[in-house]
Amino acid sequence: DALNYMALAGYSADKSMEMLPNVLNLAAAGGMELATASDMITDSQSALGLTTKETTALVDQMAQASSKSNTSVAQLGEAILKIGGTAKTLSGGTTELATALGILADNGTKGAEGGTALRNIMLSLQSPTDKAAGAMKELGITAFDAEGNMRPLEDIFQDFNAVLADASDAERANVLNNIFNKVDLKNVNALMDTNVERWHELSSAIDDSSGAAQQMANTQLENLTGDITLFKSALEGVKIAISDELT
Repeated sequence: DALNYMALAGYSADKSMEMLPNVLNLAAAGGMELATASDMITDSQSALGLTTKETTALVDQMAQASSKSNTSVAQLGEAILKIGGTAKTLSGGTTELATALGILADNGTKGAEGGTALRNIMLSLQSPTDKAAGAMKELGITAFDAEGNMRPLEDIFQDFNAVLADASDAERANVLNNIFNKVDLKNVNALMDTNVERWHELSSAIDDSSGAAQQMANTQLENLTGDITLFKSALEGVKIAISDELT
């Protein structure tokens, strides 16, 4: 089933075999079925426009983010699928994506809800209404640098904090309501209220995540359930070997 999802995504046999270790690690690390993990990886790779190497890094980052924040590998996968191609404009790439989703998860917004929230927030910053653009200009806050690239989310929300430091709760809510959708204000506040140290702590951990998925997969298999999984895998191998001999 996992290989079938790769075929449906247009992968060649060689590319499917190259991607299979990522699928196996993601499935074991997240306690998911192989087909679910395969579907998640192929969709994420397509939505974010990643190479195979970058996809391997993303799987490691998802494993690391799940161990360093209040979310799971499966929930991060759901979130990434919801935010989709919008995340391509993040200056910090998949590291910043996993960091922001981890911070939202720490504040109770995770899974598909977290991906939708981050997508909405980014779109409000990137393509503001005339009213929102006016409010941001008045505050002296811009989402883009001089080259037209999106600035790091951490920097943008620290700017909001600095400008609104002396504002009352009512004034702060009114300003943010002019820029973001009302349903997203809880998550906007969560990103603003997260201190610089937490942003850096989580981002650094995710950035240094090579091999994290393999390590988590190994840990998940170091118990009775893992032993049973490995035993069933060995039995499948025996069946295949016997079948080949009989053939």
